[in-house]
Amino acid sequence: MLLHAITLTLVRRLPILVLVPAAALAGAPLAPASAAWAPNDIHVAQSEPGRPASASTHFEVAANGDARIAVDLRDDGTHTTGTILLIGGRWILTRGFASKAGKEIEALDVAALNSQLVIVLFTAVLPGGRPAPGPPQHVRFAEKVKPIRIATASTSAEYHAPWTVTGSVTVLEADAPASYQLSFTYSEQGVARTLDFAGSLADAKSPVDLPDSMKLAGWKIRRLSTTPQSSPSGTQTDAGAHQSPPKVETLGELRARE
Repeated sequence: MLLHAITLTLVRRLPILVLVPAAALAGAPLAPASAAWAPNDIHVAQSEPGRPASASTHFEVAANGDARIAVDLRDDGTHTTGTILLIGGRWILTRGFASKAGKEIEALDVAALNSQLVIVLFTAVLPGGRPAPGPPQHVRFAEKVKPIRIATASTSAEYHAPWTVTGSVTVLEADAPASYQLSFTYSEQGVARTLDFAGSLADAKSPVDLPDSMKLAGWKIRRLSTTPQSSPSGTQTDAGAHQSPPKVETLGELRARE
């Protein structure tokens, strides 16, 4: 059965600020996110045959919607690494990211878009959810007409038809992560382009613990806006983003800030 044009709605428990899509993107109808694939622990290693660039991300979401995202990006001789925390839908905390300003948001977008795309591909090849534990299950899906459209709060991506996804998914035992290797080929300006993905998806009981007692020394803190504002990097921050960061010592103190 052909998929409708896919624009993800909010995936259960994933942070609304980075994973909620643009509802009017290209005029596409919204398709509900599959309840069968709503992971809260997402490893994605993305590469492209013939190119040295790569993107490795790990998206972990707590039960309250807070998240930790680790990124390792390589492209054109640059290497960007760091960790991002999303807290209470109001704060973004970053550590690492020695490169120029704005790379944190670009890295967050890469992690969010790749995580969404992998969930879409899983929904296509295994609409019923996780396979039974056992040997690798070979998967394949082909779409001739409808594109994939996904978005974050600050950017979007479209993968044109015809597109295909092939590969394997393995679940070693009950409640274990679903590990995968997928090859995704789509049309870009009439030319076939292939992206390879490997990693794992899990619906863990406690994928990440960000307690109130966590010390914030060494973290850069800024407030996130609930309304879009333009900047060269697509960052969405409020008018206080250029003011001094809040003087807090623990995550609990930050959560208490309005």
